[in-house]
Amino acid sequence: MNSKKILIVSWVALFLTVPWWFNNISNKWLNLPNWGLYAMVAAIIYSLLLAVIIQKFWEISDNE
Repeated sequence: MNSKKILIVSWVALFLTVPWWFNNISNKWLNLPNWGLYAMVAAIIYSLLLAVIIQKFWEISDNE
């Protein structure tokens, strides 16, 4: 995967972490509003995605 695709995947995933569509919904799961639980789960998934991208595609220079 080239750097442009990696950047696009990262930005799209980051965009999806924001709970855009939760406006007046007041359901609660685990004593959190739906949008809060969604944001926490999305942040965890995004951090795992970044960890995989960094582990797989980060290039280390020869002098380090």
